[in-house]
Amino acid sequence: MSLKETLKKIPGLRPLVKGVKSLVCDLGAMPNFLAERKLPRDNGPIRVGIFCQYLPSWHKMRQIYENMRADDRFAPYLICLPSGVQDGKLTNPDCTENDTYEYFLSHGYPEALNALQPDGSWLDLKALNLTYIFYPRPYDNYMPEPYQSRNVSRYSKICVVLYCINTTEEIVKTTVNRVFFRYVYCFFSEIPYSRDINRKNGWLLHSLKLQQSVYYGLPGIEDVRSAAQLPRPAWDFSKNDFRVLWCPRWTTDLTLGGSNFFTFYKFLLDLAEKDPTTDFLFRPHPLALRHFQETGEMTAEEAEAFVARCDALPNVQLDKQPDYAATFWGTSVMICDISGIIPEYFITGNPLIYCSANMHLTLEETTAKILEGSYIVEDAAQLEACLEQLRRGEDPLKEKRQQIIRELFGEDMSHPAEKITEHLAKH
Repeated sequence: MSLKETLKKIPGLRPLVKGVKSLVCDLGAMPNFLAERKLPRDNGPIRVGIFCQYLPSWHKMRQIYENMRADDRFAPYLICLPSGVQDGKLTNPDCTENDTYEYFLSHGYPEALNALQPDGSWLDLKALNLTYIFYPRPYDNYMPEPYQSRNVSRYSKICVVLYCINTTEEIVKTTVNRVFFRYVYCFFSEIPYSRDINRKNGWLLHSLKLQQSVYYGLPGIEDVRSAAQLPRPAWDFSKNDFRVLWCPRWTTDLTLGGSNFFTFYKFLLDLAEKDPTTDFLFRPHPLALRHFQETGEMTAEEAEAFVARCDALPNVQLDKQPDYAATFWGTSVMICDISGIIPEYFITGNPLIYCSANMHLTLEETTAKILEGSYIVEDAAQLEACLEQLRRGEDPLKEKRQQIIRELFGEDMSHPAEKITEHLAKH
């Protein structure tokens, strides 16, 4: 038996080695924090950058940005990166168009900055003298090399409001990953569990006051609440009162939550064809169709046929809107796999149908509580029966949902964007 095989059999050795490696890497990040502290800052407004790239996550930062824009203590900057960045580089090096920048210009943000310069270089962040910079996703592979956390943390304090709401303990290991978070100054967590995990994993840098992890509530919930009276363009096609939103997950891998896409997509299309008095808005995860083709679970022809049938039915639409906050308020019932949008939809008080999967995951406390007020189905027959019951106006879990909303998202958890803004002003 080799030495390597012998070491593998020693109980507890692997996690010990992993912990030591992580600690050494955290020590390696310390010079970045110390270098940033030494930089001079002017006495004017606090300069805060917000990276904008993944549009579905913008509503989690929108209210924070608006608060700062209206506050003389801050000078916020929207820094727009194109969505086509992978492994630190543009997926199309010859293209200098910036889809994110164009989106913000067309949606009332003329002050937005184009991170991608005409010559293909990147905007010099250090020249902006930003005290804080918010990242939308904790994954450096989506950022060009100059904007990756280990580089930016040398001259600006990195802050994170997660693009998602963690629904299982296992998913937290991916989103609150130490590779990225060891360079994060302040993590504004979306649930207490994420905060606690980051404090535990980064105990050294937290104890030295180089990092912070705090929980003030869910900015995404606040934005969904404020979107109640906004237009709902995703539902413009709808002519019926009963509206069904379907949000299947992107992967059937049970260790990542699983997806019921293949369980229900043909059934829901058949149901829409059979029942023209119900409107259906399909919003698969943005990665879903491409991922299913990459794994061989769906051919390109099958994906095209699915899209074509959606387009052919007058009461079905594929949702292509980047923002979904207002869409939730026009929805009668949402059908969903395990997903970070569950808490955000739940705040509307409208019924939620959760598609059960034999996932190899542990539900986080908040999500487990929400599912107590949700309808749970396992197959097409149960789903059809549940939809019919709700269409008749029978909603036995309505009071339960209201109770859970008060418990999880009551006054104590209100105004998270305001609390985050105040935290930055004081730290």
